[in-house]
Amino acid sequence: MSVIRVEPRGGRDFDVTVAEETPPGVSGLSFTYRVRADDAVLAATGTAADDEPALLALVRVSFEYLLAREPAGSILPSFELSVIGRYFPTYLADIADRAPR
Repeated sequence: MSVIRVEPRGGRDFDVTVAEETPPGVSGLSFTYRVRADDAVLAATGTAADDEPALLALVRVSFEYLLAREPAGSILPSFELSVIGRYFPTYLADIADRAPR
């Protein structure tokens, strides 16, 4: 299982850290990403561009979606959320129901 941490960078930009959950004292792998919630995903999910809690949740749900389909080390280090749809064509349809509004 992975721990996902999403931190706002300002506007619709976020830093995301995905770390392997490990027992105390055991070091696990950690990956960092820079992500932007772009217009296409906001429109498809009905998420407001100025609603930071909803944006944070959208990014988290998007990473949960990705991690269910590929390992953290395979995820691009920097991308706009709409890019997910290029690799997983059902992303917007799948995420629309789970994204907070």
